Amino acid sequence: MAIVLVHPLAALTVIWLFFRQHGWRDTSIKLRGDARRLALNNHESMGDKITLATVGVVALAFSSKTVMGILDNEDATSYLLPGHFHGWAGLIGLVMMLILWRLGRKVRDEKTSGHTFARSKEIHGKFSDLIAMLVVIHAFLGFLYLLTIL
Repeated sequence: MAIVLVHPLAALTVIWLFFRQHGWRDTSIKLRGDARRLALNNHESMGDKITLATVGVVALAFSSKTVMGILDNEDATSYLLPGHFHGWAGLIGLVMMLILWRLGRKVRDEKTSGHTFARSKEIHGKFSDLIAMLVVIHAFLGFLYLLTIL
């Protein structure tokens, strides 16, 4: 039972961090100078950490499914292939998170090199908005799925 709950609890933590990170645009407007530079460095660093944490949450999901397969006296791989939309959406979400992270790196690199970065920054922000909406749906589906397996 506890192994099943590790994934959703870790996911809730990452979702909370993601939404704190998602508020960057509002925060960045209010900051200037060194305070903004420091906050931007923190934003970039936290983006790296959230991306790694997302990979970890997906790994926890696979670990949970492996343990469930063993406990059900079956093969450890019997539940690894997602059998629910939530599982497939999690894999798609992981890919989207990696794309978002890469878009953030692109904004940073363009800004550092002196190139125009406004378009990349806008795409990064809009993609983040899309992920934020999908995260809410994904978390709700996960909650419903959790109810079916407990």
